[in-house]
Amino acid sequence: MAPKSAKKHHSAKNPHRNRQKTNANRNLVRGRTDQNDTRKRGSHHEQMSTFSNKKAPKPPQNGYFIWGRHAVFAALANPERRIQQIYAIAESTNELERVLGDLDLQRKGDLPRAQVIDRARLDAIGGVTEKAVHQGIAAAVWPLDPPHFDLFLDSIKSRLDLRNPATVRLLLLDQISDPRNFGAIMRSARAFGVTGIITTFRNAASENGVLARAASGALDHVPLIRVVNLARAIEQIRYHGFFVAGLAGDGNADVSSLGRHKHLAIILGAEGSGLRRLSRDHCDVLVRINIDNNSESLNVSNAAAVALYAASLH
Repeated sequence: MAPKSAKKHHSAKNPHRNRQKTNANRNLVRGRTDQNDTRKRGSHHEQMSTFSNKKAPKPPQNGYFIWGRHAVFAALANPERRIQQIYAIAESTNELERVLGDLDLQRKGDLPRAQVIDRARLDAIGGVTEKAVHQGIAAAVWPLDPPHFDLFLDSIKSRLDLRNPATVRLLLLDQISDPRNFGAIMRSARAFGVTGIITTFRNAASENGVLARAASGALDHVPLIRVVNLARAIEQIRYHGFFVAGLAGDGNADVSSLGRHKHLAIILGAEGSGLRRLSRDHCDVLVRINIDNNSESLNVSNAAAVALYAASLH
């Protein structure tokens, strides 16, 4: 009788396991449970405690982590963004489900089911040198495919027509390699409606988690175009009717003059070295930001924000 009793006991447990699996699959976030299941099995913290001793998740090959609400939610909504996995702590799952629920059906189908992990694992995604301020949410992603420069110019031709009242603003970044500065510039660019940012493949910040966090979602909103030769790109931009202004401490025009131009491209150089000679030579004007005499200079991301604000006053 003993073997028969053991078999009966085993079969009684399986339906319960299947019901739990079915309920969990109804959620957009893997690892969540409903209230009835929580009363039976304990709190979210107790359910997730088995993950606490595991190593941090790894990004995909040639990919990286994005973290923070704005950066992750922008990536989720961007159909051009390939996402390997979405991570959230238990306290962030309700907010994540709301965001996922607002996406269209096609985008939802492209995304993996989110995984609930504990805070200690999420804290470690930035690596040893960069503790991630993740706000409870992160995603493992691949870099965006940068638009081709010529195709980008073709895409904005209709806005450059003289009969079109719209203004067009571009930013060109000359060897700005610090990802925090680069990301902060992108954040300002989005705030002031910049159409695109152009930089070089070499000697410029690469797309990574630090840049994405500083950009606060702008990386998935503002096109980032990379070119081999920035001077040639400036020539093409001028050919398409843009007025090109370089930001320099020794500029002969005040930054307040930028708002006069309908189609404007602003070039910013790296902190310390500033604009390279070729970049300066291809500008229509060099503009300066007047600051207190006792102050040496502005951070390049702050200077970008000031210049974009001045350009908006037309």
